[in-house]
Amino acid sequence: MELSSLTNENGFIKIAAFDHRDSLQKLISKERMSEFKSICAELFSPYSTAILVDPEFGADAIKIAQGQNKGILLGREKSGYTDNPDGRETELYENFTAMKLKEMGATAIKLLVYYNSDAKNAEEQIEIVKKVSAEAKEIDLPFLIEPITYPIDGHYYHQGDSIIKAVTDLKNHCDILKLEYPVDPKIEDIENAIPYLEQISEEINIPWILLSRGMKFDHYKHALKIAKTSGCSGYAVGRAVWQEFSDFGSWEDKVKFMKTVAVDRMKEISETWN
Repeated sequence: MELSSLTNENGFIKIAAFDHRDSLQKLISKERMSEFKSICAELFSPYSTAILVDPEFGADAIKIAQGQNKGILLGREKSGYTDNPDGRETELYENFTAMKLKEMGATAIKLLVYYNSDAKNAEEQIEIVKKVSAEAKEIDLPFLIEPITYPIDGHYYHQGDSIIKAVTDLKNHCDILKLEYPVDPKIEDIENAIPYLEQISEEINIPWILLSRGMKFDHYKHALKIAKTSGCSGYAVGRAVWQEFSDFGSWEDKVKFMKTVAVDRMKEISETWN
């Protein structure tokens, strides 16, 4: 599958991610969502190969990224998940099929899937993955899977081990994997992730990239450096760059933070993947 819409000349994938929906609405009003995403597209596109945005609030951001000739990843899943005794269930948009996303400007399709191989609904989650994979293949667009792991009551859980299992189960259904860091830097030494990262790279023959998943910027920067030396092909960074914008009271101060601190962070990360 051709991935050139997402990569730079050296094959690195540098994604500015702001497809947040429910979590973002806890920080800003619904009326500001589209404006916030447009600000992200304008500020971060120059330092990225692609943007990741949602089809609900991202129409203006898509136009901005297209104007800068950037790749556009659009999400196929609704925000959040349905929780039940069998495990977390990813729910797809009804109207935003892969074909519809392509018509909106997508150059690749993304699916976030909550996954634990010990969950009773693991096979059902894989079927959702296969459905979107088939949609993407039919319209000849790359397909990126973002597996988010979580603990199951009564079962041993370590994020690194769970990620390895998810990679093993999902690697044949996509063109790129977007993965969490295998250890939580608030709990473990960040260097403990190296064996997991190396195993991921040995396990698959497709690119994998590191998402920030709300890590503090300094932690993410360190994690990304380690991941790069372990076979990682790039990153998809969102909250690690801009999460403190919610600390500011006025919209004007929030935007000022985005135009100064956040964009400087994005530039700093980008320059290490040229």
